[in-house]
Amino acid sequence: MNSKLLLTSLLTLSIYLISTAQPITQVTGFGSNPGALNMYKYVPAGITGAAPLVVALHGCTQNASQYALQSGWNKLANLHKFYVIYPEQITANNSSSCFNWFDTTNVNKNQGEAMSIKQMVDYTIANYSINPSAIYVTGLSAGAGMTVVMLADYPQVFNKGAIMAGLPYKAATSALGAYSAMNGTVVKTPAQWSSLVKNQNPGYTGPFPHTAIFQGTSDFTVNSANATELIKQWTDLNNADQTADFTINSFDGNSIIQQTIYNDNLNNPVVYCYKITGMGHGISLDTGSCPRQGGVAATYALENHFHSTYWAADFFNLLTSPYVIAGAVQVVPSANNIVYSVPAASGSTFAWIVPAGASIVSGQGTNSITVNFGTMGGIVEVTETTSGNCKKDAAELNVTVTGSTNIDILTIEHITCFYNRGDNTISIYNKDLTELNSLAIYNAIGQKINQAYTIGDDKIVFSSELKTGIYFIYGFISKKPFVSKIMVY
Repeated sequence: MNSKLLLTSLLTLSIYLISTAQPITQVTGFGSNPGALNMYKYVPAGITGAAPLVVALHGCTQNASQYALQSGWNKLANLHKFYVIYPEQITANNSSSCFNWFDTTNVNKNQGEAMSIKQMVDYTIANYSINPSAIYVTGLSAGAGMTVVMLADYPQVFNKGAIMAGLPYKAATSALGAYSAMNGTVVKTPAQWSSLVKNQNPGYTGPFPHTAIFQGTSDFTVNSANATELIKQWTDLNNADQTADFTINSFDGNSIIQQTIYNDNLNNPVVYCYKITGMGHGISLDTGSCPRQGGVAATYALENHFHSTYWAADFFNLLTSPYVIAGAVQVVPSANNIVYSVPAASGSTFAWIVPAGASIVSGQGTNSITVNFGTMGGIVEVTETTSGNCKKDAAELNVTVTGSTNIDILTIEHITCFYNRGDNTISIYNKDLTELNSLAIYNAIGQKINQAYTIGDDKIVFSSELKTGIYFIYGFISKKPFVSKIMVY
């Protein structure tokens, strides 16, 4: 066998092994299925408790199995324990197997393909333990167009969305209009774009999903001008303007990746945009075996040493810590010589980030640092790069400065919460829970608790019992931040 044939055979075998090691399985009978779509699922081994759910939508000329393999979602699901649904278009609906993101009979709320995908989510919730506050959607091209449809039609279902080479909701309402939109010639004001979404949800007063937009600058299928229009639509829906609040021109050390972040009127990041210089139409990959790498290169899966699926998962808050950071979770203002550490590893280097106002006195690059604090708390974070040049997932520790918080002390409200072990609920004193926008729980050592919950008339009902200990509750009511401490006996 000559070397070229051997290389081809090994490549084919490796792709086969990757695909067969992480098979997706078809689900039938998930609902009335008015859009006549196929449903596939991926359930990794070892999931315990309520877990997140990702809906991943393929592009034109693709199917569910191809997109699962090329995008690398199953690898991340295995590592971080979440479910994945892969809706699949059929040629009877669209000759190019595109989701019909431009057809009003398929994109209006509770109709056609949009309803079929919503039924897939409902089926998964009914048959598995899903965290209802951690349901996400992503897709490529026509799948990205349908991603935006799901975010627009069901903002109460989807927490966030990642849009890979997509277009705004109702950028087109016909096949002919779709070509104009894809060419980047459909331009509207932010208010015009957002009204198209709001019209699908009359009377809805809750928050709209946050979005991450991934776009190649040399995409001649979906013009990059659509990224600008997407930013307009989803910043306006999230009470933000269209001026970037934060920009990194060489994101994660990659000179062709620009990240911009748009904050809302409370200074919370709501829209992210990643522009990949010189990339054509597709998802961006960083193929390899490291935790931050994945996917298989193909026509619409392009090697750029930037794994967009990984960064979408990071945006979705799906990435779990590889280990626990040891160190104080509460310090006094201006505390000095506070030590934080993680397990040592031969040949590894460690990049640390500390809260605003704090400084690393010594140890940057090693597994242990010494920190001098200011007056603000926040996240202590570390990312390990192994001797084999693999970056691991970041580990985080939430640190509170006594008398302060992670949020500006002038804007945060300290409220009283009560935990009732008998019915596993939290009551918030003198607050209207219908105005609760978000909730996060941290334990006494600063780790975030992935606790599913539902909101009742006057209580927050948790899916499982909180263990004995001290917890810090952070959240937003009527879009105003609050913090509370509870003790569970």
